[in-house]
Amino acid sequence: MYQSFDGHGVDVAVNRADDVDKKVLAYIAEHPDCRVLDLGSGAGGQSVRMVDAGASVVAIDQFDFSEQFAAYKNDALEFVLGDMVNLTELVPEQTFDIALCQRTIHYLPYKTARESLQTVRSLVKEKLFISVTGTGSLIGEVYPAAALPIEDRFAELSDLGKDMFSIREPVCLYSQEEFMNLLQSAGWIVDECWVSAFGNIKAVCSKE
Repeated sequence: MYQSFDGHGVDVAVNRADDVDKKVLAYIAEHPDCRVLDLGSGAGGQSVRMVDAGASVVAIDQFDFSEQFAAYKNDALEFVLGDMVNLTELVPEQTFDIALCQRTIHYLPYKTARESLQTVRSLVKEKLFISVTGTGSLIGEVYPAAALPIEDRFAELSDLGKDMFSIREPVCLYSQEEFMNLLQSAGWIVDECWVSAFGNIKAVCSKE
């Protein structure tokens, strides 16, 4: 059964690995012992899969999942409570091989998202695996701010949308072009970017 925490939608990763998650696991299989930064980790579904695949993982979420992570009892898995906008304070003097940021960056205003992605880039050596909810998704249909310029597009869903999708926090939804521009403006090289059948936008990026 899908669960929702703290008004940030359902925690998909607890139930299943999607195509981005599987790409990360494939990367780990080819790069054993890599260090992964999991941003917006939720209750740790994908974090645990990555550790089981051979990675060491630092998982960050602003909702306190410390009890869930403690139950895993694995030294390769660490949970840090905090907001990714304070990333350098949460993981001081640490670097990572890759970062995963699933269904998280759209909870930040556009400018803040770009700044956060720049910070992530400064901490990551190789790749970023990332996804956002798209304006062409079902969630986009109950998003009144969809027609606003991307710089001003940070708003709540309609009341119907809040109830349907368990998203009660403001979001900034993207078109595919807008999302690619966001990533590139933060200094990332977009290796691939695609739209899922549900209208979510996903990308794999390289640092160089």
